[in-house]
Amino acid sequence: MIDKLNEVCDKLISLNNSDYEKFVVIKKILNKADAFINMDIEYAYSILRDLEVPEEDIKNVYLELIDPCN
Repeated sequence: MIDKLNEVCDKLISLNNSDYEKFVVIKKILNKADAFINMDIEYAYSILRDLEVPEEDIKNVYLELIDPCN
């Protein structure tokens, strides 16, 4: 899942729009192996929304990201 999010982030960075800096910061966060495990849930949900994860999928994506088996 983290690989998919990295791909989306790279795509959004390449658009070079007004949110460029935000996506560069998100990219740095995604590069940390345990980023979502140590992150506040509201912050994590915000990042997932920024990465255009559909609202109905955010909870499942988040749970997958914090699952120690993944």
